[in-house]
Amino acid sequence: ECEPHEDETKPSLTDRQKELVLESWQIVQGDLDKVGVDMFMRLFQTQPDVQDVFVPFKGKSADDLKDSKQLKSHATRVMGTVEKSLANIEDPKRLEQMLSDLGARHVMYNAKVDYIDLIGPQFIWAIQPVVDEKWTPEMEQAWSDLFKYISHIMK
Repeated sequence: ECEPHEDETKPSLTDRQKELVLESWQIVQGDLDKVGVDMFMRLFQTQPDVQDVFVPFKGKSADDLKDSKQLKSHATRVMGTVEKSLANIEDPKRLEQMLSDLGARHVMYNAKVDYIDLIGPQFIWAIQPVVDEKWTPEMEQAWSDLFKYISHIMK
């Protein structure tokens, strides 16, 4: 009867923020592979313990990783998740189902849920130069809030 309402703490995006992420995603779409790999390279550089969670990447040098087909394929999957999230941004029920399934799979993979929080800042770091002069602090906040929302649901 007295269950806490998750929704009270659930991050959300304004309509303007949705516009901003969709707009910048259009620009980034042509460069997804590069953005995805850059994002993970930066993540492993700044958080080396995360690299060890991925069995195929454990102990690999940055050079080996950069050319790793497995890294590219995981990066592509993450970009696909962002894309699906944006495609369903107006259908929260469907989006949240998809993200909580994904979160459950990550628990099975032994990925610490807190690591999911690390992806947002790295993603923002990787897309900023691609979006280039169209990048604004408001856009950065919108992406940051989107990733907070994604990681909240995945956990």
